[in-house]
Amino acid sequence: MLPPFLQSLVNNESVHSARYVHYSPDAIVTLLSLLHNPQFTIKTIHIAGTNGKGSTAYMIAAMLQAAGYRVGLYTSPHLLRYNERITVNGNEIADETIAHCSTIIEHLCKKHNLHITFFDAFTAIAFLYFENSVDIAVIETGLGGRLDSTNVVTPLVSVITPIAYDHTAILGNTLQQIAYQKAGIIKQNTPVVIARQHPEALATLQHEAALNNAPVILFDTNIHCSITSNHPVLTCDVVCNHPLFGGLQKCSNVTIPLAGSFQAYNAAVAIAAVLLLKNYNWAIVTDDIIKALSTITIPGRSQLLGEDPLILFDCAHNPEAMQTTVEALVNTYPGYDCIFCVSFMNDKDIHSLLTIIQRYTRHPVYYLPLNDSRSYYPDDEVIKNYHLIIIDDVHVPVTIAKRIPEKTMVLFTGTFRLYPLVQTIHKV
Repeated sequence: MLPPFLQSLVNNESVHSARYVHYSPDAIVTLLSLLHNPQFTIKTIHIAGTNGKGSTAYMIAAMLQAAGYRVGLYTSPHLLRYNERITVNGNEIADETIAHCSTIIEHLCKKHNLHITFFDAFTAIAFLYFENSVDIAVIETGLGGRLDSTNVVTPLVSVITPIAYDHTAILGNTLQQIAYQKAGIIKQNTPVVIARQHPEALATLQHEAALNNAPVILFDTNIHCSITSNHPVLTCDVVCNHPLFGGLQKCSNVTIPLAGSFQAYNAAVAIAAVLLLKNYNWAIVTDDIIKALSTITIPGRSQLLGEDPLILFDCAHNPEAMQTTVEALVNTYPGYDCIFCVSFMNDKDIHSLLTIIQRYTRHPVYYLPLNDSRSYYPDDEVIKNYHLIIIDDVHVPVTIAKRIPEKTMVLFTGTFRLYPLVQTIHKV
């Protein structure tokens, strides 16, 4: 249970993005100054992007931990508990620590009449927790980058994962506008690793990098990833080539126990970010990278929850992520009949999401409305046009799948907020 002060704060994650308030770093800059700027004492890798940033953050943290470092990880949103957002070497922050930090922040806010958001507060808690206790912290942006509460760090490396349309009400309606917001994490003379992008997004990122004299490590130019196997285990070869790597760097036969070829590309970006730390005399060796990725688990991302029938969960919540995820899972599990159970937030591109899903199933789409102020509830026209069946129990599609003689896959997707219901299935 969160302390009352944190519960009382404006939480933009609970409202439509068009109604966000205090979307600015101004308040957290003031708060952190009152806290003596703990973020400046922490070595960081900063990650922005639309899709894959959470997976990439987990991978970077795992590789650095395998190399023997004490690693902080700050991600959002959480799946089950707020504590998941702040970890050190995979161990979640304790309730007591959250409460202690919350008390400090509450006192300062009252004393200085400071109005902060929940994300401001939790980001500050992460910095307080990591201060003097980690060798490095991997920091994932919450929304965008330029105006995000996390954009107060001076990273050793910046990382920008694939950019797509999402949160357009606040980030902009074009990929150039969205990329401009993400590019806000690019810092002066600091290398930036850029994943594969749409051309219009890439042009904006490269322009912003040039303005900051930031060396660019670019996927398909300086980072090459060849997938050698999709099943039963995702396997790839990664080659990085840029003067900042000190020459050609190879990671061969990298195995990743995650479903979906896109996770290989996330891994390649993560590998590049970690290898760049060699410039700062960090002890990074290929064996540590391969070892970390071979055992990595990332809850909520292409997560296998059951095998009879095949039950998977992925948090894809925008059209590009949905297309990438579903296509990858279908290729990973060829010959499987696919049943979808979905739920969406009301600020998403519902029609595009459902259109993509329909391409990959011959069954009705099971839709589970959530008890959430942001949850989308389809009207009669949408139900009819997209062949939806409204349900109130996640076990319904699983029961249906068990009656089908062919190999069947049940994919739960559309929002992180479906996860607390779905993760209980394999325990029943």
